[in-house]
Amino acid sequence: MSNDAGDYYSISKFLAESEPVQFETSRPFHNLGQEFDPKCPFDDLPDEKKITIPFWLCKALTLQGLGTPLKSVHGIFSENTHVWSRINAEPKIVNLSEEYSDSFFELASMYGKLLMEAFDPEEDDDDDDESDSEDDHEEYEAGKELVEKARAAFKSRFSKMIVESFTVGSKEPSFKEEYLTRMERELFRIGRESCEAFTRWKYQTSERMEACLVVMQAKKRSQMKRKIDSGRNAANGGALRPRNF
Repeated sequence: MSNDAGDYYSISKFLAESEPVQFETSRPFHNLGQEFDPKCPFDDLPDEKKITIPFWLCKALTLQGLGTPLKSVHGIFSENTHVWSRINAEPKIVNLSEEYSDSFFELASMYGKLLMEAFDPEEDDDDDDESDSEDDHEEYEAGKELVEKARAAFKSRFSKMIVESFTVGSKEPSFKEEYLTRMERELFRIGRESCEAFTRWKYQTSERMEACLVVMQAKKRSQMKRKIDSGRNAANGGALRPRNF
């Protein structure tokens, strides 16, 4: 986890890291069979066992070399899912929050980056097993593709959502707000609130435009300079005025 304080206390990241993902062990887990898999008949969890665990635990075990994440997440963005084609076809009608995950984009990005880190081909240059190298490259490309698809899908939905968030009044958006993910709902509400605040300011007749402090100070200096210059002109004779007798 990042050392940045703002990132540490991110609720969105916390929820995304709690999402279940698939993980395959590379060595036995002693006395943890029932903990990771209630259906496991042994005390020890065997190697090459596929289990479902939270993303944060999957990442920790992967970085320790105890196993590898699978390149697909069942029910969220598995290989045979149509979520990407559905988003590309009509982004606004896809209910990502209920049908897939309320942290869909965060999880897709983090999981894709984990695959790229776990199967980075540059770190396996000394590996003599060509088949393993090819498998690693395939997993790496799957992670890269996942990140790219998540980025493109978010931009597609966000571009349509942000325009409608600036629509003020009783007009309802063309999509259902509950279809949005947690992050999208927050961005939509911020856009709507900022637009409403601007509209109130624009049509509020009691509010007066005032110059900033720098402009006011410059104006005072200019007025003072004119007074000084006019006083100097008077001391030097200046223009003669007719006297009244």
